[in-house]
Amino acid sequence: MTILFVTHNEGFYGANKSLVALMCLLRDKFGIIPIVLMFRTGKLCDELEKQQIKYYVIHYYWWVRNQKTTVFEYFMSKRKQIKNIFLAKKMAEQLAGEQIDLVYSNSVCTDFGYLLAKRIRVPHIWHLRESLTQFSLHFSLSEWLTKQIFLSQNNKRYILISDYMMKFYRKYLPVDRMQKIYNGINPPDYQRKDIIHSKLQVACVGVVSENKNQLELLQAQALLHNKDVEIETWFVGVENPPSYLRKCQSYACENGIENNVHFLGHKDNVFGFLQDMDLGVVAARDEAFGRTTIEFMMMQMPVVVSQSGANTELMQDGVHGFSYELGNVQALADRIETYVKNRDLILEHGTKAQKHAMTHFSAEQNAEKIYEQIQSVYNQFYNKR
Repeated sequence: MTILFVTHNEGFYGANKSLVALMCLLRDKFGIIPIVLMFRTGKLCDELEKQQIKYYVIHYYWWVRNQKTTVFEYFMSKRKQIKNIFLAKKMAEQLAGEQIDLVYSNSVCTDFGYLLAKRIRVPHIWHLRESLTQFSLHFSLSEWLTKQIFLSQNNKRYILISDYMMKFYRKYLPVDRMQKIYNGINPPDYQRKDIIHSKLQVACVGVVSENKNQLELLQAQALLHNKDVEIETWFVGVENPPSYLRKCQSYACENGIENNVHFLGHKDNVFGFLQDMDLGVVAARDEAFGRTTIEFMMMQMPVVVSQSGANTELMQDGVHGFSYELGNVQALADRIETYVKNRDLILEHGTKAQKHAMTHFSAEQNAEKIYEQIQSVYNQFYNKR
């Protein structure tokens, strides 16, 4: 079976990391032949070449837009949807010799996979990895037309990555075609170092942005600093936009914690970095899944997560770490201070967290469940012909 995987960007971050892990397992374990379609070249190409996965590039467009777009950008987004229809025809001609059996979209951000599957008359699976509120996005088309596309019989299955996402998209999608499958992550080749640090080493991984809410962690750190409780925070991720990074840096300086705050930018090897960390914090809003939560847990680190999005689905409060009410900075500071004062709890919660993550969120388990959906769609579609 040959599957065309359509991705929404060229980077090698969460969604595309999950996609590459999935494709490799589907190929190696089930004999699937993966081909990738993207709208421009980037770091993802390097990884695909490394994994010997064929890819095509054609400049198609997203069907979501930022909620703060201008009137001009609003009308341009409508025009882009019309252009996508013609681009799908062009891409179908390029794929004529590939014998594609199924198209698999890896994101809600573009409907190009749907348009292309319809053009080449093969079934379409839509893997929705983002909530709209998470990135302040809005569908470019009217709600009625958006629903008509989602309800199309050519969309044979919708895979959603959490209960939170199942609830979020219920108003758009046919319930009988929705399937919850948590993301899967390859286990790390590293083990957290068993070191007692003089200051608690706290990691926060993800794009430095309003949605990821790094400022809330800094505010909690400032509260602890005012009590003479010192921790060291490490932020890994690119800034988007740069103004938010500057806001965080300014806050750290104004509150006297700048010497214990580190912004490292993007790191390819997150697990290698986490070897020296004690605790993972996820303060994000409306997180669709929370890959970093699982990465922390797999590295035998307890987690402190905000009660927002899917964060609390992935861990058990008081067993694998703690949760706190989003926006309650004092509660976040209190949870962190618990680990400062009780270092044995780091090992206790971290050990349980690691076992839980390895058992429930492995890439292999994820691939098996997705393959079941692929095979079901394939059999239903082609047996009717």
